[in-house]
Amino acid sequence: MKAFIVYLIIKLYRLFIRIEIKKLFDIENMDKPVIFAFWHETILFLSFAKPKRKSKINILISTHRDGKLASDVIRYFGLNTIGGSSNREPVKAIFEMIKTIKNKEDVGITPDGPKGPRRKLKKGVVELAYLTKSPIVPVVCVPSNEWRVNSWDRMIIPKPFSKLTFIFLNPIYVESKKEFAEKEELIEATLNGY
Repeated sequence: MKAFIVYLIIKLYRLFIRIEIKKLFDIENMDKPVIFAFWHETILFLSFAKPKRKSKINILISTHRDGKLASDVIRYFGLNTIGGSSNREPVKAIFEMIKTIKNKEDVGITPDGPKGPRRKLKKGVVELAYLTKSPIVPVVCVPSNEWRVNSWDRMIIPKPFSKLTFIFLNPIYVESKKEFAEKEELIEATLNGY
């Protein structure tokens, strides 16, 4: 019940903001599963920007109490979830994500979650891309006018009648383990470049 109330509040609030979606490539017609990477601060309204793809999108969510609520809310928006994080059951989470991608479904990760540090990339997203040979698609959110929650991630709350621009950036591939450090720096810099 609590999750449904949160869902309704977000849906209602959505009526008072404008969302613009920009894509630097044809994400809808990519013929392989992708790994969406976005900072934790953007997650509240991200479901309104989901691309129209044939494959389902599965978001990695922590299994702690707040994560359970977020998972229930996300399902109301038509997204699936995978339980786990870098702090809780990381091995189980990585195997679940690999299985999901092998089933030709997309995965979404907040590579600075679930508890930070804010806007600092953890290694899991690059390892997952290497193991599955799937591209990482960075997704950034640019608010025109916002409040910031007093939390570790400084979550974005767009002010009424403002605009949120979500940008799907070009795919990043990880071909070998030698590239890990370079690609980690590239993804972090890309996500922080807006």
